[in-house]
Amino acid sequence: MSPTLWFLLLTTAAFLLFALEVFIPDLILAAAGVLCLVGACVVAFQAFPPQTAAWISMGLVAATLTAFMVWLVKIPDSRAGKRISLNSNLQDAKSSIDESPFLGKRGTAETDLRPGGFARIDGQRMDVLCNRGYVEKGSEIEVVEARGNHIVVREIPKDVT
Repeated sequence: MSPTLWFLLLTTAAFLLFALEVFIPDLILAAAGVLCLVGACVVAFQAFPPQTAAWISMGLVAATLTAFMVWLVKIPDSRAGKRISLNSNLQDAKSSIDESPFLGKRGTAETDLRPGGFARIDGQRMDVLCNRGYVEKGSEIEVVEARGNHIVVREIPKDVT
């Protein structure tokens, strides 16, 4: 196979790998694309006169950097970019603290909470954390914080009479 054909194949493979990196983001395809681009530059010096090969190599690097900059600036606002980009914002996400069905519920510690252990709340056995100190098995507790599966409880003081 001629060096010119190798140059064209490596250049095409580099840009295809860069394009695939958009859909399979793991940097392995981008690294392979960079290797193909470097290989294309090396083969350019075998296929063309040295001065022409140098201009071709600089052109390839410039074209790659320009395409990358265009991608960063223009594509996220385009219709295609919006379809493949994350559209939500972490500031828009609601906190699960206010939405937890267990917030304010009472239950019983099934094990000693030192500070973690198990409690029964609304008939469900749950892994909980005590907000402070130590809670003995059988003590009454109340949920004071709940985020996902992280449930924090406090001991309800026993009435002293």
